[in-house]
Amino acid sequence: MRFLVTDTLIAGLPLLPVVMGIYLIVRIRQDFDLTVDGSFTLGGAVTAVLLNHGLGVPLAMLAAVAVAAVAGLVTTGLHLAFRIPVILAGLVMSIGMTTLNLRVLGRPSISLDSGRTLFGGLIGLAPEVQDWLTIAILAAFASVFLAAVGYLLLTEVGLALRATGVNPRMARALGVDDRRSLALCLALANASAGLSGALTVQSQGFSDSSTGTGTLLAGVGAVMLGELIARPGGASRVGLVIAAVVAGTLLYRLILVGALRAGLQATDLSGITALTLVAAVALNRYLPEIGRALGRVGPGGRPGGRAVALDGPKTAAVAGGRPVADDGPTAPPARQPAAAGRASASAAAAATMKEAG
Repeated sequence: MRFLVTDTLIAGLPLLPVVMGIYLIVRIRQDFDLTVDGSFTLGGAVTAVLLNHGLGVPLAMLAAVAVAAVAGLVTTGLHLAFRIPVILAGLVMSIGMTTLNLRVLGRPSISLDSGRTLFGGLIGLAPEVQDWLTIAILAAFASVFLAAVGYLLLTEVGLALRATGVNPRMARALGVDDRRSLALCLALANASAGLSGALTVQSQGFSDSSTGTGTLLAGVGAVMLGELIARPGGASRVGLVIAAVVAGTLLYRLILVGALRAGLQATDLSGITALTLVAAVALNRYLPEIGRALGRVGPGGRPGGRAVALDGPKTAAVAGGRPVADDGPTAPPARQPAAAGRASASAAAAATMKEAG
């Protein structure tokens, strides 16, 4: 059980920045950008190469974040210059960055000198102590990043970014530059992917040219899992958004780590990721309907209907509707006897003729 927890945290905490960036694209901009797949790998590749050449950890990670942000800006340029949809521009960038990442690495995979990484000072400690200190360092980086993004979303720039995602026409009518907001969103999302890549390669000790494959889909699945737990209800509740990102990412990694612990091969993880994404989509689609259906069932398993009080004003309560006041059934107007009605009419006619004479 201890290894399940530590493995989940060590594998999941480096992914928090990229999942937060994917949330910005998918939920705030309501779009998809496959550039994050290549940016994740690029950030890790740049970090590994620079560390192996003797550059310090802070500069290597800053360079990784910067080049990943530039990749997002290039995607924005393709979209704005050639009117290419963001998803197609991201696909083109993802394909092109496969070659770029191989060029940066020089070969499909390279290993890192563990003494030059962010965790170099932990060498020589007991394995359990190393694990928990690694978790603490990763949690510190993730917390600072998430706090910075949360603060950004609460600023005027963040409000403009959220407005362009909800209603671009209204945002433009209010003077918000939609192109700048798109550039900021894609640059920030890809920079977060680069940061996650830099943290991941240092925690696992190597960089691979296919590390970022499926990052976007995995992030979308993590976002949906987190929304099932935290229920942020939109980007306006920043605290719940961050909680959803953290919960979804860790739950997603827990599923993968649990699958490996259960005896599945590493080659099966792609299938587990696909099944997790399908399950998250299905739960987001049908769980609210199941809840509404259960809400229409009253106590004892009977469908809810009119609930009438035994004394005082009555209330007609219909499941799913608003209660309305009900003072009881309205009595129909009393009908006069037919004979009495005819007598009254004859008397009135006689009086009228007498006045006319």
